[in-house]
Amino acid sequence: MRLIANLHTMTEIWVKDKKFSLFLSENEILEGIKNVAQNIRRDLKDKDPFFICVLNGAFMFASDLIKQLDFPCELCFIRLQSYVGTKTGGTVKEIYGLIEDIENRHVVILEDIIDTGHTMYGLKEKLKVKKPASLRIASLLFKPDALQLAVKPDYVAVEIPNNFIVGYGLDYEGHGRNLRNIYKICD
Repeated sequence: MRLIANLHTMTEIWVKDKKFSLFLSENEILEGIKNVAQNIRRDLKDKDPFFICVLNGAFMFASDLIKQLDFPCELCFIRLQSYVGTKTGGTVKEIYGLIEDIENRHVVILEDIIDTGHTMYGLKEKLKVKKPASLRIASLLFKPDALQLAVKPDYVAVEIPNNFIVGYGLDYEGHGRNLRNIYKICD
């Protein structure tokens, strides 16, 4: 338990074989999420929105965001298959977990990070055929310099440069999701 407590306050950490330095503190992250919640409240408070959290990375973002919404809404969790072996194919092949009917619902996808935009583009295309009333994206992090497709999130907690990061739900080979802060890889 003590090791975990120390991990949350360190400015440099090791995750597996890589060294990372503090990039965003938990307070900075939560402030960005608070701003996203305010904007969602402004746009959707009277529309009973349906939130779709993309696992695994967005679970912490979804948890902290949904706690700040003081109006009726629903939340579900999905997983995507967008890879073959260890490489991404750039398209979403399957959505696991979405059993709810989203036709005529105001849907907000909750994503941990948007970089190239391939996964989010594929997910939006899959969801559009289900005829939601509206379809929006809320992302914890957005890397505009890495974007390859025209997929701009409607709500962004923090815009970041094109660095490899870990923490607050984001991982390196399955490790580091539990970190309260976000760390960037050291050069």
